[in-house]
Amino acid sequence: MFREVRYVAEHHPSAGWATGARWSRRAVLLTGLALAGCSHPRPTIQGEADDTAGQPHTQALQAILDRRSAALQHKDEKAWLADLDPADDKLIQQQKMIFANLRQFTFSNFRYVTEHAFGRQEGDGSYTVFPVVQVTQLPADAGPGGVAPAESFRYRIASKDNKLVVTEILPVTQANVEDLGVDTPLANAPWNTTPLKVIRAGDVWLAGDDSVPDLDHYASAAQSQVQKIEAMWGKRLRFPGYVLFFTKSKDNFATWYEFGKATNFSTDVEGIQLPLTGVRTNGQLYDNQYAGSRIVVNLTSTTVGGDTPELVMRHELTHAVTSRATAVSMGGFAGVLSAPTWAVEGFARWMETLEFDSSKSSVRAVVANAVAKGGFKGKLPATDSFFKGDASLNYAFGATAFEYVDRTKGRDAAVEFYAQVVDHNDLESTPFTESSAFQDICQHVMGVSSATFLQQWAGFVRRGV
Repeated sequence: MFREVRYVAEHHPSAGWATGARWSRRAVLLTGLALAGCSHPRPTIQGEADDTAGQPHTQALQAILDRRSAALQHKDEKAWLADLDPADDKLIQQQKMIFANLRQFTFSNFRYVTEHAFGRQEGDGSYTVFPVVQVTQLPADAGPGGVAPAESFRYRIASKDNKLVVTEILPVTQANVEDLGVDTPLANAPWNTTPLKVIRAGDVWLAGDDSVPDLDHYASAAQSQVQKIEAMWGKRLRFPGYVLFFTKSKDNFATWYEFGKATNFSTDVEGIQLPLTGVRTNGQLYDNQYAGSRIVVNLTSTTVGGDTPELVMRHELTHAVTSRATAVSMGGFAGVLSAPTWAVEGFARWMETLEFDSSKSSVRAVVANAVAKGGFKGKLPATDSFFKGDASLNYAFGATAFEYVDRTKGRDAAVEFYAQVVDHNDLESTPFTESSAFQDICQHVMGVSSATFLQQWAGFVRRGV
């Protein structure tokens, strides 16, 4: 199942948002469109065969899957295609494209699990087996006790010319997951739908479609920025690496991870960070901790498209480096909580201002204009209204909180302030800034009560940052 989607970023200009304002870099850790750990009834086995009767065919399919796994590891396209129905040109072309994408990555764990799959005999004598779990763990991912990101498929196999061949590979998606009755991860990553060019820049993987001919420039920028961000983040919790997908195609942006199916989707969204649920070694969903994250950058946006690769990467990689330490609730639907948005987006916005004068000037101008017009009420933006009205203003206000801590206690304190804040979920009924947790953070980092901190920060803003 999918949770209710709530994009978090100025990148999602909903109706009524001010136009022409500079929106900050991208949408950050997304509380929606992440796999929920909901349980579904197991599939009803219909037809002449039950699960036990289908087991030999499941075992035969596992042998095929093992060969496919080995084929990818050896970058052997012929072996990858060898067990497919040779008469199905569409299936073969699709798998050629997927293989061309996957072979550009280096997987630390790529295998197939059918331990909990069901076999069902169809009327034509073929067998359907699902869910087949394809473990797709990159060096950038990390989960507890072998937990790894994965995708799920329904396979169909049939005997043709005295050989068992694959006649269907159906990805489990938002559209069919309930009908299939499975609770394993969806197969909606960009490598399943779009030809990609993949570049590795240290611990950063960058993948772009054919609309991004300058992907090399972003790779170069990633190398220059990630070390700076990691140095500031220090030894705090993070993933081993980062995976970013780039596109200038509105259609691809809507297709990747099925973002376009969200009721509040907009092609003006600059980017989305997606936390990945993992599976255990036996293929069962593990929903107590995320096993990785992916960022999709929409270069169609005028803001992103007009910024330098360095500025884009500074913001995106700030989200990526800090994502593992950011609270996001598992399970549930519309009520899913995440870390305070003013902190998540404000920190990334503040990080831009450290070396980029254009970003620093933008924050100052937005804040000064709001203060002059009476638009500053002395409060940090609430999560539930962050993207209503002038979102660029909320980004700027969020950034000023870290600028204030930086100037008052130093840069390390600003980073520690952020790390402690985003370790908590925001309370929609009560603002996080009114919680006992925020009180403790202000005392620990700033040596003052939360009320004093907010009062002093508000004075800092009114004086002109």
